[in-house]
Amino acid sequence: MRIVLIDDEYLSITRLKTLLEESKVPGIEVVGEYTDSLKAMDEIQSLQPSVVFLDIVMPDMDGLALGEKIQELLPDVEIVFTTGFDQYALDAFNLHAVDYLLKPIQISRLEKTLDRLEQINNKHKKSSRNSTIINLFGGLRVVLPDGQTQILKWRTSKAKELFAYLLNHRDEIIYRDTILELFWPESDRDKASKQLYTAIYTIRQTLKNYGLEGVQISSPLLNSGYKLLLEQTVVDVEQWLSSLKALPSLEKSTVDQHEQVFQLYTGDYLGDCDYLWAESEKERLRRLWLHHAHQLSEFYITNENYSAAIKVQETVQALFAGEEENYFILMKLYDLLNNVAAVEEQYLLLKKALQEHLAVEPSEEIENWYKRWKQTNALTHMNV
Repeated sequence: MRIVLIDDEYLSITRLKTLLEESKVPGIEVVGEYTDSLKAMDEIQSLQPSVVFLDIVMPDMDGLALGEKIQELLPDVEIVFTTGFDQYALDAFNLHAVDYLLKPIQISRLEKTLDRLEQINNKHKKSSRNSTIINLFGGLRVVLPDGQTQILKWRTSKAKELFAYLLNHRDEIIYRDTILELFWPESDRDKASKQLYTAIYTIRQTLKNYGLEGVQISSPLLNSGYKLLLEQTVVDVEQWLSSLKALPSLEKSTVDQHEQVFQLYTGDYLGDCDYLWAESEKERLRRLWLHHAHQLSEFYITNENYSAAIKVQETVQALFAGEEENYFILMKLYDLLNNVAAVEEQYLLLKKALQEHLAVEPSEEIENWYKRWKQTNALTHMNV
């Protein structure tokens, strides 16, 4: 375990180094000691430590900012904060660190930290992997190359939203002032900046915990902005858009390709989140998919494959229960199949959905069609 110690108090470094050397954990090597945070940042990449013990309060650059920069330079490094702060400070930081140590550091407490670091290091020893998929349709999830789906667990909702925002703007530099104004508009600049550092640190730790080495957050403008980069990682939205754009004309020979792309859309963009900044993209993607669904349904109807058209419309209904036109199409399709019960069911479902969501009745066009259908159906039964 290669360790770097950073603390503006040399006596604190000396004591911690002695405790580390006296610990029962084998393989510990202190490869760097710094009282100057800027010098530590300049040299740490060449040292390639696996763990950094980092003081929180230091001149020139505080521990949160330095920890954020170290994570950027060395994404696999583990950081342990050391602090002389009281419990109020611990409440602010301990949720975002691998661990923290309260000064004066006790050997028994340090042993627990070292044991935890050993467990984390063992957990993250993974073989090389192929592409990971980040799913944004229906909610934020990760599909590993082995097919296992994971729902990322976040320590704070703010960190999750910031990650989603950076992912939405992947490969773009997002200026820090833009982030501060969007995520912490009511906080003063110093407090908001610390919260941003903490959120970025939390994101990086979460990505590391789930083995997402291909997702990196860089700060190319020296803390003035952030950029999210993906390597060996694909996003389902990009896959779907590319596949949709590449589709050939809809014909009998290509309908299976259209069906496959149609099924790739599994729910609204970031559907398990309620982010105002994502609404326009959510609506854009939804309309693209609904347009394709309409094309596919119309193709089946034209070719009198009413059962296939019903399956398309039922998929639409399952995802978007408030689409009035969808119920109307299903009513007419079931009528073509002489399925009276299904027509009635769709009409009642429509009335219920409109009442619950909008407190309105079906449109005049639908009501008139339904009345005519009822009359025709009644006459048919009388003639029988």
